[in-house]
Amino acid sequence: MKIIPTILTDDSDKALEQIEALRGVADWLQIDVMDGTMTDSSTFDLYDLVGEVNDFQIEVHLMVNNPEEYFDACETLAAERVYFHLESVESPSFILEKMEYFSFERGMVLSPQTDVDSIIPYIDDIQAIQIMTVAPGKQGQSFIPEMLDKVRELKKDYSDKWVSVDGGVNEGNLKEVQDSGVDAAGVGSAVMGVSDIAGAYEDLVKMAG
Repeated sequence: MKIIPTILTDDSDKALEQIEALRGVADWLQIDVMDGTMTDSSTFDLYDLVGEVNDFQIEVHLMVNNPEEYFDACETLAAERVYFHLESVESPSFILEKMEYFSFERGMVLSPQTDVDSIIPYIDDIQAIQIMTVAPGKQGQSFIPEMLDKVRELKKDYSDKWVSVDGGVNEGNLKEVQDSGVDAAGVGSAVMGVSDIAGAYEDLVKMAG
């Protein structure tokens, strides 16, 4: 299981500090983007990171109502994977068609209230699925273990798809998360919420083996 630190802040300077702390330590980063519509808060401009993340592999988690407006910025950052929320768009098929013009993998996110069946009509058009194990929008929330049932269902029926979880993952539930068969876990406050960001990340990587 891959451990992927997640950047979620409205302050680009803080994001750059977190990125610097992980440079040479982590290989992947997830950049969380919020526009204040499907969430209460908004984040900094993705273009603020141009030239700052070249030595990381990047995935972008779009918690927005118009994800297509961010695809150019994702491509500029050389993102390898971009997720949008199934629940936040009127036509997922329209968004997936727009994504075809870009080089990144296409991913969808399922919030806690959304069941796996909702994604099946689009399963052949995506490469990755992210399961939210908290309500989207802020770090530091409590992990919802029942969401791991979605992981198990997806890995059983669609083993070729990249499946990750995001939200509330920490040392206390890491083994439970790993045992679900998930490919990656996005980790926010358990890493970004401590003084030794690099050390916290490395501890989780060791636990995950």
